[in-house]
Parts: sequence; structure tokens; C-alpha cells
Amino acid sequence: MAPPRGKKPRKLIRRFVRAARRLAKGKPVAMKAAPAAPSPDGVAGHPETFRMTPRPPPIAAEWPDAPVVDDPNDRVRYFPTYPRPIPQRFDIDLLEQLNAEYESKPLWPIPPVYDTPTITAKTRKSLMQVHGTIDLAKKRVLEIGCGTGYHVWFLAHHFGAEAYGVDVAERVAWKSLSDDRTHFVWADITDKSPFDEKFFDRIISFAVWEHITHPFRALQEVFRVLKPGGLTWMNVNLYRGPVASHLYRDIKFPWPHLLFSDEVIKDFYKRRGMRERGAAWVNKLTWAQYERYFELIGFKVRMVKFLGRPFDKEFYDRFENVLNRYPLFDLSKDFFNVVLERPLTS
Repeated sequence: MAPPRGKKPRKLIRRFVRAARRLAKGKPVAMKAAPAAPSPDGVAGHPETFRMTPRPPPIAAEWPDAPVVDDPNDRVRYFPTYPRPIPQRFDIDLLEQLNAEYESKPLWPIPPVYDTPTITAKTRKSLMQVHGTIDLAKKRVLEIGCGTGYHVWFLAHHFGAEAYGVDVAERVAWKSLSDDRTHFVWADITDKSPFDEKFFDRIISFAVWEHITHPFRALQEVFRVLKPGGLTWMNVNLYRGPVASHLYRDIKFPWPHLLFSDEVIKDFYKRRGMRERGAAWVNKLTWAQYERYFELIGFKVRMVKFLGRPFDKEFYDRFENVLNRYPLFDLSKDFFNVVLERPLTS
């Protein structure tokens, strides 16, 4: 059986014909040199891939003695890394001072409230936003971190979905909201998942991921229970954003969690006779880390949108010596919304 014809066999035939003609005329034929053996200083089995051509001149084997200098690392002069002095202490007195300065211009002038009418109005608005992006109608939908459960109830009763909610904290409202199309599960999906593989058409989550202890594992679970071709919509608060401390009702200036320790923040609440608490965080992922996680797990990013507020450059300049360790991109972003797809071939 003749070998298949292709570019390589034809090329070899042409070379053979040209060589035969040169030999017939008594002309020499150039032979291709064998691959060079690895050089002595190359890695075993891996010859050098780069060599100066022409080779540099040889260097003397004997090294000269360098001058001996006492304390050679002592500075003569330098350009200062920090253009402004760092305050001596990021203590409770400085926190109180900054809070008083921002009392008339709070970072979040009208913080959200959590009574039932406000919650339901906000729920309807957010669900319509998500529906306009990924279509929730008559789908099997899971909300991760469902809280009170109103998102889940409206998914079932307004969008005709078979709706599920899961949370690590069981809520009082679940019993009243549950029915044959509205299901609530008390579970930690990173520990023991209650859901079957490829079970959901859609998965949604609102400002929950920053509180998850094992965010990568949780994303893996989202991928596992999502059907191929299914979509996930996530709203995530970023750790380095101005309001990321979750304390903006009481602490009025930006980035308090990046400037002050939890001990100082707890002291702030203690002075006011309030429950002592620090910044409300478990993990500190950046957008770049989330993006890498999505890639590693196998998601396709279908949409991403960053949400923020006007950047307080005056405050940043004042504490640049601390805040400049973080990229400006991260400091200016509060949230991102992302749509992820589990590919059909996964």
C-alpha cells in the first residue's frame, strides 16, 4: 500500500531528485549536519538554546580583589520612597479624628435599610436586572447565600422558576416562604453538598462570596451543580474597595479596614457601647484572583462589570504611604457583577 501523499513526501522526493542530478553531473551534494550534542554546561538532555555569535572573548580565570569598604551599605543620599511622613500610630484617636472630619461628607450618604418593604423592593429590582441578563423564567434556579429568602420566593412566584436557596444560616422567614416550588436548604456547599451534579439551569448570588471561607471550593461546587450551558450571575464585594469594611454606617471615611486593625475598630465600637466587631471579612480576594479561579475551574466569563464611586484622591494622597501598596484599580472598585457559563463540552 502506497504511503499517503502530502507536502512532506513530495518535498523529500524533490530533494532526492535534485541530489541525483548533482551526482550525475559530478557535483558535491550537501549533507544535513546531525544535531549538535549538548554542551558541557547545558542541562542533561537539553542543549543550549542560545549562544552569542560570534562567541565573546575569553575572560581571565583569576578574579581581581575588590576594594574593602567599611559599612558599604550605609546610605550617602537617596530618593525617599515615602514622599509624606507616616502617622506615628493608626490608633483609635486617629480613627475618631477622621470620622469626625467625614461626618458631614460620609462615604455612603444613605446606607441601605433592611425592613420588609425595602428588602422586597430591592429584591424585585435586582431580580429584574439579573433576568434581563441571563433569563430566569421557568428555569431551575439556585441562590447561594439566600438570606431571608425573598429572592427565592419571587423567583418561584413571579418568574415561574423551580427555586432553591441555600445558606449556612437558617432564617426565620424560610418556614413562611416555603412551598412546592420554593425550597430552602441549610448547608455549607463547600463541606457536604446537598445537590446533584448538573442540576441547575441558573445560579445567582448577591454580595456573599467575600464572606465564604473557601471561595475556590465554593466556585468548584457551582461548576459541578450547573448544567452544561448553564449560567451563573454573581455580585461580589471586593476587599480593597472603599466600602469593603461593611462598617460605612458608623465609620464614614474610605478604606478604614486597610488603615486600621480590627482591634482599633473594636475599640471604636466599645467606646460607643455598641457590639464590638471588626471589618466583616473572611477572604480577601482581588478581581485578578477571582479571574484566575474562573479560568482554572473551567468557566467562560460571558460578562463582567465593575461598580464603584468617585475616587477620594485627597484622602488617598493623605495616606498614600499605606494605600500605595494596593493598585489604584483595586482601591477604586467596590463590586463586580459577572456572568459565568459552564461550557457545553465540560
